Amino acid sequence: MKALDHLTLEQLEKDVWPDPNCTSHVVTTCHQLRKKRIGDFCVEDLRIMLSQSIGVQYLLPKAIEILRENPFAEGDFFEGDLLVAVSRHPENASLLASQDRDHLRIACVTAVKSRDPTLRGSDLSLVESLIRKLDGNTCK
Repeated sequence: MKALDHLTLEQLEKDVWPDPNCTSHVVTTCHQLRKKRIGDFCVEDLRIMLSQSIGVQYLLPKAIEILRENPFAEGDFFEGDLLVAVSRHPENASLLASQDRDHLRIACVTAVKSRDPTLRGSDLSLVESLIRKLDGNTCK
């Protein structure tokens, strides 16, 4: 992953988006982040982009590096918001190498087993659902 840190999503995807017609915070931020070097992304940048499923193939491995160290890594919303953002799109796990899937599963299990009160309700359900997906069991 470090080999790509000096590149932007625009460079990696060979796709420069036109200026947005919409001026919402999310749209504007996502357009700006596509021009930012991946190595300069912070947790909040990753959370925003992964929540929108943008640049997943390049950003998800970087997010997993962070989640390995701290499953409750926090952007601007709440403790664990990066893990929740990743969990909202379990289909993206299929893009990961086996080792990254294993690391993501460990981060999810660690978060669930911690019984931390910041991970509850629908967020907890999302993480548990991702664990099932990573285990290859999509049944409830």
